[in-house]
Amino acid sequence: MSIDNLYNFNNYEYLNPSQNRYGNLVLHTYPSTQVVTTAELKSQLRIDTGDEDVLLATYISAATQMAEHYCNRHFINARYDLNFLKELPSKFSLYYPDVTLDTSHASTADDGLFTRPNAITDPITPVTSTEYYIDRYSNPCYVVLNESVSTATDEFKSTYLGNYLFRFTTGMGTAASDIPDAIKQAIKLIASDMYYFREDRKRAFPMASEILLQPYKCYL
Repeated sequence: MSIDNLYNFNNYEYLNPSQNRYGNLVLHTYPSTQVVTTAELKSQLRIDTGDEDVLLATYISAATQMAEHYCNRHFINARYDLNFLKELPSKFSLYYPDVTLDTSHASTADDGLFTRPNAITDPITPVTSTEYYIDRYSNPCYVVLNESVSTATDEFKSTYLGNYLFRFTTGMGTAASDIPDAIKQAIKLIASDMYYFREDRKRAFPMASEILLQPYKCYL
């Protein structure tokens, strides 16, 4: 990463969760929806039977992971927990691609700030949304704790034992229809290459797929 994890800008902590400087970044929910379906790949490969559907589904999953790794972003929305283990900044900006936030706190499935009473396995409880402010529409988004909130201190209160997490969602959308056609075609080309050449080779991407993915590469 070319930008440091923590960057002071107008008194805000500039937080890059991928570097785990404050706490551990944990994948909470990985999408079950695929960008490309097995039927779409079979059409690309001109396969009429269902004999290899399981194998093709594996290729699609692997090709999608390769494309996401190349682009440094998720395509279908995934949800992460950023655990604050020792310190909770009173203000921070979340430096992560395609972040969206649902802070209604109707349940613990929502995004936002949570706390747990003790062990890492304990149930989490939403921090009241009136106790902090999240700008959901800026990129990067930022979070500000109210001055009166007990969490906005240099050290955690003993009642919380330092167990806070910030939950957020990152991705281009919830459905395959939200993903650009160029990304879909790149995944099909990579999966097709896996299908036709099943041995390991000294190659990275098929050239056309890299060209298709290049405009969507995120340089964090």
